[in-house]
Order: sequence, then C-alpha cells, then structure tokens
Amino acid sequence: MKETRMRSCVIAAGLLLATAAPVLAQNTNPLRDGLDHLPATLLSGQTGDVAYFLDMHTLMSLVDDDSAPRPQLRAMPIVDVLALESVFETEPAEWEAKAGTTIDKIRYFTGYGRPPNSTSNWGLVDADAATDMIAALKAVGFEDAGVSGVVGNGEPQRFDPSKRDPSDPWRTAIGAAQFAAAVGTNVVQAQTPQAATVAAGQQPSLGDNPIVATALAGLEQAAGNGQVVQAVVISPLFGMAALDPAAMLAPSADMDETKERLEEQMAALSQGIPPYLGGIIADIQHDRPGVGIALTYPDCAIAEEAADAIATRWVDMAGDAAQGEVTANTAEGEGGFCAATVSVFVDADSPEQNPAYRVLIETYTRGQVGILQIGEN
Repeated sequence: MKETRMRSCVIAAGLLLATAAPVLAQNTNPLRDGLDHLPATLLSGQTGDVAYFLDMHTLMSLVDDDSAPRPQLRAMPIVDVLALESVFETEPAEWEAKAGTTIDKIRYFTGYGRPPNSTSNWGLVDADAATDMIAALKAVGFEDAGVSGVVGNGEPQRFDPSKRDPSDPWRTAIGAAQFAAAVGTNVVQAQTPQAATVAAGQQPSLGDNPIVATALAGLEQAAGNGQVVQAVVISPLFGMAALDPAAMLAPSADMDETKERLEEQMAALSQGIPPYLGGIIADIQHDRPGVGIALTYPDCAIAEEAADAIATRWVDMAGDAAQGEVTANTAEGEGGFCAATVSVFVDADSPEQNPAYRVLIETYTRGQVGILQIGEN
C-alpha cells in the first residue's frame, strides 16, 4: 500500500527539532566534515552531481557478521573513487599494506570530477592518521612529487600496464600514478601533483556555501535520527539530466518519427518541480532504509511548493519497491534561503537494499526523467 503523510504540524515539528537538534547534527557530522574539505567552486561545475560521500563506518555497521549480505553492494558512487573499487574486493591485510592506512581509521570517502581529472578524499579519524598515512605511503615507494606537501608513485597520467594492480587503491585501471597530500583529517588523492595541491589548498569550502549549508540543515530534518550512509551534492543540472540533445541534433529521416520524439521529450520535460539552486540527496538508515532530499530555494514559499510537488511525484513515479512513508516539509537556512525537505522510508529485504535512494540515482545516471526533474508543476 502506498502511504503518504504530507506536511507535518509546524509547531510540533519545531518543538521536536529544538530538542533533537544536537542528535540530528551528530548524525550528519561526517558528511559536514567531508564537505568542509571540498572546494566551494564545485557547485559551479558542469555536472549535475557535484560531489559524492560515503560513510564507511555506517556502511560497515549495517551487518553484524560475515554471513550477512555484503553491505558494499548498497554503495552507489557516481564518480570515480579508486579506493572503493578495490577495498571490498581485496583481503584487508593486502589492501591496507598498499593503502597506507587501516580500514578502521577511515571514516568516509568523498569524490568529485570526471576522469582523467577525478579527485577523491580519504576522511580519517584524526589529523595524526592523515599524517601517518602519508608517511606510510612514502615507506612503500611514494616520493616527493616536486610540489610542497605532495607525494606520488610515478609520472602523472602515464599509461603503464605493468603497474596495473586491481588491489592497489593508488593505481588506476591503466596503471597510472596517483598523488597524495594531507589536509587536516583528510588525505587528498589526485591524478597530478598540481591537482593535489589545489585540492589541499586553503580556499572556501563546499560546506560553507550558503546553498549547501541550507541543504545540510534541511537534510538534518529529513534524516531525523537516521544515519547518512552515502550522499550526493547536486546542482540544478541534476534536474535537467533527461534532456536528450540527440532528439534535436540527429533527427530521423522519418519526419513524423522525429516530431513524435520531440513532442514526447518536451511533454516529459514540461512537468517537474520548481528550479532549485542546489541540494543534497542522502541514503538514510533508520530502523528502515530511506532517502532524504533537501533542495535549496530562494524562500520558503517556493520550497513548500517544491516539497509538496516532490511528494506527489514520488507516489506517481518512484515505482512500487520505493513506496513508503513520505514526509514533506521546509527548513530555513542561511542568507534567507530555505530548503524543501522530503524523506521516504521503505521496507527492504536486506541491508544492501535501499530502493528509495536507488530510484533517484539510477534515473539520473540513465538520463531519464526523474522525480527531481525541473519543470512546471
């Protein structure tokens, strides 16, 4: 049965949030820390997915023993994070020897960009762990890369099949070298020394951006007492992913067919939610898995309209497996901004399943019209 619970009482919600705020903030602390180590310039990039975050501690806590399903199957990185390609497929001792740190010291991973310019961060338990990791990498062959504070294991972006090693988080699929630099509790992993320097340099952070800060405040509300397993920071381009230029740039010789394709696309794209400035989509684990959506708007009137539109579109578009309890609300943020917040918690067969989060990510990666499509309501 499709359950829908629309806007909750503002007074009751306010009282609840006032008493629960410290707990809610704690549940998003790793995500906040991760975004504080990423550059604010990412929000003006050319992709709908601005940055990816995965909480390793929360992911691994989803199962109690080795006989349970593999929790890593729940992870859905939509950017290249080399460490995630090897950590779950390699014996821990072998992986840790090459990684330069131990799995229990890794709080989270973040990643952004596209190959060959992708960058990822290892979020460690403290600054000492980050410093120790650089020292451990130097002990296994990394050398100073000619840029202050950066070490590497070869020439940047050089194709070298002899160095390919699927178990090594510091080698690409073509055997290319990687470069590392410590910054606070993070170790940056980049494709070139220059990229590592930029990523580790002092600059405004993504977490400090008022658009992202407002979305974080909204996500705390949407997540409740749940834990953030993974999340994607998005730009407005996320809501335009279904635009298919091929429908216009490569028309069929059959003009009736071309016209039909164009009309179908325009009809689909004309329906959606109000344009947003940016936001966060998060995989949430409570007593059930769910998704938290927080999109930033110029004011709460538009945010309220958007939250209700998302809730309605969810029931109509998400599919049976992703249906559950839908809660729509708003949350005031920084600089007069306001977040439209929606949470959906669903039943799932195992910890490796979160159909609510999956439906948003898969429609985006497939270039399909999704629930967060920007258009007329």
